[in-house]
Amino acid sequence: MTKTFRKVLSVVLCIMLMGSVMAPAAYAAYDPEVPVNAEVSTFTKVFYDALDKVIDTLVKGINKMIPNPPTWVNKADHVTSDVPAGTEEFLDAPADGAYWSMGYANASILTGNEMDGKHFVGGSLSVSDKVVTAILDDLLVRTVVMSDNSGRGNVAFVVVDAYGITTTHVREIRASLADFCAANNIVSLNISVLHQHSAVDTLGMNGSILKALGNAGKADPVNGINKEYMANMTAKIAETLESAVASMSAGTLYYGSADFSDFVTDKRDPQVLDAEFDRFRFVPADGGREIWFTTSAAHCVGNGAGGKELTGDYPYYMEQYINENYNADFLMVLTAEQGTTQDWEAVGVPEGVDTVEGLTIYAKAFSEKFASIDNETEVAPVLNIAHKETFYTITNQILVFAGKMGLISNTVVIDGDNYQVVSEIGYMEIGTDVAVVLVPGEIAAELVYGGCLGSDKAWTGTDWTYAPIAEMIGDKEVIVFGITNDQIGYIIPDNDYMALLEPSNKSLELVATGNRTGSAMVKDFEALIASVR
Repeated sequence: MTKTFRKVLSVVLCIMLMGSVMAPAAYAAYDPEVPVNAEVSTFTKVFYDALDKVIDTLVKGINKMIPNPPTWVNKADHVTSDVPAGTEEFLDAPADGAYWSMGYANASILTGNEMDGKHFVGGSLSVSDKVVTAILDDLLVRTVVMSDNSGRGNVAFVVVDAYGITTTHVREIRASLADFCAANNIVSLNISVLHQHSAVDTLGMNGSILKALGNAGKADPVNGINKEYMANMTAKIAETLESAVASMSAGTLYYGSADFSDFVTDKRDPQVLDAEFDRFRFVPADGGREIWFTTSAAHCVGNGAGGKELTGDYPYYMEQYINENYNADFLMVLTAEQGTTQDWEAVGVPEGVDTVEGLTIYAKAFSEKFASIDNETEVAPVLNIAHKETFYTITNQILVFAGKMGLISNTVVIDGDNYQVVSEIGYMEIGTDVAVVLVPGEIAAELVYGGCLGSDKAWTGTDWTYAPIAEMIGDKEVIVFGITNDQIGYIIPDNDYMALLEPSNKSLELVATGNRTGSAMVKDFEALIASVR
């Protein structure tokens, strides 16, 4: 590598690290006296947009100098594999003799070697290697398998304590479990993460950046992924899937929700909070332990966004509390949590407490709120699900650069002069009144529920012209399962895709696929929903 090339790479690295320094601000304490998105002058917009163009041109030029990784193939040569078939048809009412059955299992994914200097902590870029320095509690995989016993197959949800898992590894895991899924009629295997910024890196971005720079474009990238850890995680997923299937029993499913707006804050306008958190409560007919399948939009950053200590964050402490006080198993999925984070002060966490004490207090309040849900309705035994492979053009040149360095592990194809990330969306119906959209990243709630900024406030000065996803679905309660089956970063409305270094953007654009992903995904959901409805 020439000295000149090293210098320009250093410039790019500095840009990336500038963004990583700003990124934790998205999770800082909320100050109601400070506007979330301050009005910016035309001059400011012009300045930052011009700076964006300079950065984009510079990084794009550097990207052309770096060989494509051999795994990046032409789109025409891409072969789709390991996308679940889903249910063969969508039912509008329970099949004859239908009833709910569900099974649950969990397991630790820690190996005991996490402090060997070869395991990194996900969550934010760092100049120094983010090796694990302490383990505050456990990291788990939790699995639920459910069925309406209509004969159309079982659906599995695996939730991992991790910052992100890309579709590359999701499909590898599915391939390794294909025989088991076929033998047990599992027609949909889904893998989500709780997006802890304090879990072992399973995305790749938190390894040695300097080593990655020297290994650009090669088949075996040097990044933050520990292969032994990934192998153990895959084995634990298989173990919990088998145990969950074996433990399936008949019972009744209830659905309820509660307003958790006091528990979270939104860091970016518009203030469209997905704060109606959900609980599916399965009650076994044999009187066994209940299963609580819940949602939350609160980012798992209780120990900060850039630390080196491992923790499962508030879901770990929720599980402990719910197990002990309500005799129930627990699984949580994050929803539309793009700029939404925990508000410790609002639930009475004292200032100055350590991480574990703070998380314990927050989790207790969270758990008791779920336990207080009093609007439950019985869910009819109908389970429909469909999947669709999707492609999103990467207009964020820094993300292309990171991919060429091997710092992220997404599957990428070459489409003419563009690069596209290969991803996946899904649509599910639980009962006759609840719909779920499976989103491969961190989506802005306004794309789902409406409320996108208009031309008078949006960064580009243009209107958002697409219907919200919930409107496409119609008269159902709509829930998001986010960071499911892929992690492609933040999904932002095109018209409010801000300049990279503009402070009020809360650094979302730094780790977004690009400025066309929002509209592309909305259109993909429209097509998927129309295909089954």
